[in-house]
Amino acid sequence: MPKALHSKTLLIILFVLACLTVIYFYRQLINERNLKKEYDNLLLKIEQLKKENAAISDEIERLKNEEELERLARELYVLKKPGEKTMVVPQEIMQQLKEEKPTPTPTPSFLQKIFSPIQDFFKDLF
Repeated sequence: MPKALHSKTLLIILFVLACLTVIYFYRQLINERNLKKEYDNLLLKIEQLKKENAAISDEIERLKNEEELERLARELYVLKKPGEKTMVVPQEIMQQLKEEKPTPTPTPSFLQKIFSPIQDFFKDLF
């Protein structure tokens, strides 16, 4: 084999190996970035789950209180104490009450404040 052909073959083999090495390290870099993103997402998920766990622990502690448990039973299951009367308001009416704005009561003037007790006094007499 001539020396020139041998050199060209060697260069081609080295070039192919260099390309394969670059591709390999590029894929490793991409894989590392993806793993880093996944790791960061998992850290965020852990923090979120810790917050949820703390909230659930607080709820458990709150439910250990007898009065709180009784309040929840009354609200959720419409329970009552013996001899106690309850009134159930339909959801439609509750929604209307929530949507309605209370009408402001007119504030009495200075003279009305003074003469109102006097009028009430005389109304009771007659």
